[in-house]
Amino acid sequence: MKPTLSTENSAKRKPRWRRILKRILLTLVVIIVVLVFGVFPYWVATLATGAKTRPADRQLTETPVTLGAEYRDVEFQTADGIKISGWLLASRGRRATIIYSHGLFRSRRELLPRAVDLWKLGYGALLYDSRNHGTSGPGRVSLGYHERLDAQAAIRFLRDEERSQDRIVLFGISMGAATAMLAAAESAEVAAVVSDSSFLSLKDTIDHHIRAFLRLPAFPLSNEVRFFIGQRADFDGSKLDVVEAVKRIGDRPVLFIAGANDRRMPPEMAQKLYETSSSPKK
Repeated sequence: MKPTLSTENSAKRKPRWRRILKRILLTLVVIIVVLVFGVFPYWVATLATGAKTRPADRQLTETPVTLGAEYRDVEFQTADGIKISGWLLASRGRRATIIYSHGLFRSRRELLPRAVDLWKLGYGALLYDSRNHGTSGPGRVSLGYHERLDAQAAIRFLRDEERSQDRIVLFGISMGAATAMLAAAESAEVAAVVSDSSFLSLKDTIDHHIRAFLRLPAFPLSNEVRFFIGQRADFDGSKLDVVEAVKRIGDRPVLFIAGANDRRMPPEMAQKLYETSSSPKK
């Protein structure tokens, strides 16, 4: 007996479990795509732009006095209205004051030992908590772009409030190094810069972190992360370019520092900035 048409169609039809499995797999693919290209970049941007001093650093209690230095608490305001808190250690004979800018998730205490060591040699120090860190006021973190206003406010504080005639040096580490470079590029008041482990640009550092730590191609995740960071912190990410800032610093002295085993900001980045600098004293 020959099979009827309906029997033939039933024979050709895929088993029901295969259709269900296909739908499940398609759903999983959609979920993964949404997580990777939507949720993950937004989460990274939220973490970065909302960064505060990490819990371990909040437990620290050292002050300049702890390390044998005299100081006083100071406050000043940025051009965009954020209160910045800091410590001022007056210079003692060197006629130079160093402004210290810390890294992401840290506080003014990150550079306190270096500041006190140099203070004992006669150099003044102004250590401050950048926006949204330590005891400074709240504000979206931009990995250096808005933070340059914090450093510039510190410069204005020394000149306008303290009436200081000292030469001003900016000393930054990691995000603080990028901050120092960007601020110096816009301020003729800065006599020299110390850049410890700066990145090259917002794009470059995001690309580098994706490749180095996620073992993934930078594109298109990098574009997504930069977009959300720019949206949340309200700035154009292409303007966070330390290489261009170094060019604008010109012939002022710049000291570039890098750690040989630093995976986040490897020596190649400092080398690129060094090669870009036109300063005869670098």
